[in-house]
Order: sequence, then C-alpha cells, then structure tokens
Amino acid sequence: MTLATVLDRTLSVLGYPRPTHGLVNRFRDETRLEVDPTARIATGCLLRGQVDLASRARLSRGCILNGDVSVGRGTNLEPECELVGDVDLGRYCAIARETVFQETNHEMAQPSLQIRLYDRVLDSDLHPASKGPITVGSDVWIGARATILSGVEIGHGAVIGAGAIVTDDVEPYAVVAGIPAERVKWRFPESVREKLLELEWWEWDERTIRANRDFFERELVGPEDVPSVDERRPTESSRESGRARAADSSRVSGYFG
Repeated sequence: MTLATVLDRTLSVLGYPRPTHGLVNRFRDETRLEVDPTARIATGCLLRGQVDLASRARLSRGCILNGDVSVGRGTNLEPECELVGDVDLGRYCAIARETVFQETNHEMAQPSLQIRLYDRVLDSDLHPASKGPITVGSDVWIGARATILSGVEIGHGAVIGAGAIVTDDVEPYAVVAGIPAERVKWRFPESVREKLLELEWWEWDERTIRANRDFFERELVGPEDVPSVDERRPTESSRESGRARAADSSRVSGYFG
C-alpha cells in the first residue's frame, strides 16, 4: 500500500479536517483542495484532483470527487454521489443520493476498452473519451440515482427525475425524466422563467436572501410574483451603502450647483 493510499484512507475516515488540507496539497501532487471554512465534508468521502468547495457546500457520507470538480455555494450532495472528471455544480443545488456525474468514458474505437490492460500489459495509456465538461446551473434538483453524462449542460432551476440518464443539455427550469431523459413539463410558465433568469437570486448574498423571505415563501404563479431586479428588498448594508452614495452625490451637487 502506497503512502498516498494510506493518506487518502486516513483523511476519508477523518472527514478531511481543515488542518489536513495543506498536507494534502503538499504531498499529493495530483490533488489540490480549495475548501471554504464553512463547507462540510462527512466521513467516508474521497477527494482527488482539483477540488473546490464553496461556502456552505456540503458533502454527505461516501461522496467521491475525482477530477476538476467545483461545488457552488450552499449546494448539498447526499450520500454516495460520485463526480468524475471536469464537473461544475452551481449554487444551492440539491443532489440526491447515489447521483453520478461521469465526464470521462471508455474509448470504444480501439481493440480493447479496459484501461488496466493497456497499463499493466502494454505499459501505455488508454486515454478516456469525453464530449466535454459537465456544467450544472444553480437551484437545480437532481433525483436519486440519476446519471449525468459527458458534455451535458443543465440550466438554472432544472429538475432531473430519479434514475434518469441525461445525455443532452437541459433547458433552465425544465423537468426531465427517463432513459434517455426527456422534458416532461416546465417548473413555471415562460413569463415566470424569464423573470427568474433575469433576477438571478442565487447570486445574492445570504443577507439579501433573508431580507426577501416573502419572495422565497410564496408560490410562483405569474410574473407578478417575481420581483424585478429593481424591486428586490435590499439588506441593511446595501441601504447604508445607498444612503452613503446619495450623500456623496448631494455633496458633489453642492460643489457644482
């Protein structure tokens, strides 16, 4: 058993406590961890490659992240999820148990499919096939045991049904299901979808989200239920900033009035 394997297993059992991240970055050449202090990693997880966990991201027990993987602010991965290759998850996504993101695949044009055969017998590399990175927007819900394949882009607010295999792009706020996944309905009418995409609430800081509690607790039936960008309720800090800008503007007007 190599030192790298021992290190991986030990950190997995411990849940990658923060003081060990520097150790990983120093002694695991192929692994680089960028983990926000508020992110949470449960025991039994395995992290390899370039892994970036934003604030409030959460990995539940047994998740495997292996590749160039980014998990956005507030996104939850439930137990036993696996992210392989170049995978980018947006903010506030809900990823149910045993979901697989598979950016790399076996090369089928050569005589054998098995990477281990090329490595052990031929002492050569069988490079994996890929249609490109997997990109998932924000506020996306993916049901249990779904599989997202190479090159797929999932738009903001989409819903992926449990057990679906997603082979093509998914439009924002579409609800898809099946093998291969197909759209079965929209989450909201088009007028609501357009306003939500313009609003981009997932880009707000959490103080602004709290200040707009009434918006998040209402049912969205028509476009009037979605505030415009100018109508959103500001936080105290932004109001203070606005008052300061107004005062500055008043002073400047006085100088040139």
